[in-house]
Amino acid sequence: MKQFENALLIVADLGELKVFKIVKKEGVFDNEVKISYVPEPVTDLDYIAGHKKLQDLVSDEAGRFGHSHGEAHNLESEVEKRTLKDIATDITTITERENADKLLLAFPKEHFQELMESLSEEVKSKILKAIEADLVKTHRDELLAHFE
Repeated sequence: MKQFENALLIVADLGELKVFKIVKKEGVFDNEVKISYVPEPVTDLDYIAGHKKLQDLVSDEAGRFGHSHGEAHNLESEVEKRTLKDIATDITTITERENADKLLLAFPKEHFQELMESLSEEVKSKILKAIEADLVKTHRDELLAHFE
């Protein structure tokens, strides 16, 4: 468990990014010193475009009713790419700001590889463990169990 010292736990999907600092807690139980690690919230960011449906993003009525005016655009894919880039940038910024030595990262399988490719080499070198899972809605007390 000592591996979690000075680590950040990051869980994200295309709509949200949650960052926790792993904090060491010590206590006495049955006359023994017990050490545990607890994720403490650092930040929680929402990515609005990741929550919206395609019909909410297009401004013309043709886009709403499936009638094309001009060439087909892959807007949904473009929004996902931009959101992934924003998430990677935010992970880099937060990692630097928090001066973290290690990262634990969870991101859904569907876009996991794309996110990993978007991260800088410096951030990748700090990743202690990365898992393909959507843990954004998981209670913080249960998060570390996914990385042990």
